[in-house]
Amino acid sequence: MLSGALECAVSFLLLILGYIHFIVIRTHQMQAAAEANEGTQLYFLVVLTIQYALHPGSLSGLYLGGEGAFRGWAAFLTDEVIPSLPLKLVVYIQDWLRERREAAAAGPDIPDLFERVSGESGEIRITTQKPKDGWRASLTVVVEGEFYGIARVESATGSRALVYVLRRLPAGSVMRGMYRYDPPAQE
Repeated sequence: MLSGALECAVSFLLLILGYIHFIVIRTHQMQAAAEANEGTQLYFLVVLTIQYALHPGSLSGLYLGGEGAFRGWAAFLTDEVIPSLPLKLVVYIQDWLRERREAAAAGPDIPDLFERVSGESGEIRITTQKPKDGWRASLTVVVEGEFYGIARVESATGSRALVYVLRRLPAGSVMRGMYRYDPPAQE
C-alpha cells in the first residue's frame, strides 16, 4: 500500500513543481503578453496549461500518479498488491521471448508416445515433447471415452522429456476440469 501511495504523491509533487517551473519559463518568454488585459492572460494560462499537460513527461507523470493512486487504494481496500503496468509489460515481453527461444530450441513437434500399462492398475503413459497446457493434478483426462486422473509426471531423456502417467478414475470421482486427449495413430 505504501509504495502505491508514495508513487502517487511523488508523481503529483513532481508534476506541480514542473508546472510551476514551466509557467515561469514560458511567461518570461512571452513578455509581450504581460501588458495584455486579464482575459488574454487567462487565455494564455489555459493554453500553456494544456501545452504542459500534453508534454510526454507530464503525460507519464499523470499516468504514474494515477496508477499509484489506484494501486494504493487497491492495497488499502483489498490487501492485494497490483503490479505496475510498465513493469508487468516488460515481464510479459521477456516471457514471450523466452518461450519463443525454448520453442525454437525444442525443434519441430513430434507426436506423443501413447501406451497402456499392462495390469489391473488401468494406467496410461503419455510420453511427450512439451508440457501439456493446463494439465494439472485436479484435471480429468478423457481418453477414448474413459476418465483418467493425472497420477504423476515424470522426467525422461531424449526428445520426449515428459511422461504423464494417468490412472483410471473410480466411479463417483469429482471432476473439476476436463481435457479430451486423442491418442496418436499407432504406426
